[in-house]
Amino acid sequence: MKLIIIALSAVLLSGCAITANPEVEKSLSKDRTMSDMAKTALINEMLNSPDPAVRLEGSRIAKEFIVPKKNWLGQ
Repeated sequence: MKLIIIALSAVLLSGCAITANPEVEKSLSKDRTMSDMAKTALINEMLNSPDPAVRLEGSRIAKEFIVPKKNWLGQ
């Protein structure tokens, strides 16, 4: 559970900057990719858990991750 909290906080902190610099955009793109890969790995761990409650929560998170909700800014 601590691993999930740490990973999600890293995800939230990685997408805070918005600039027009191509190098920064490239770096942010890599950060987003790594963030998505970390989320996928965590969801996979949850779905393979022997605990039914953890699997249920993992499937709920997977649904949100696979079909993300659009925010009002359209990002």
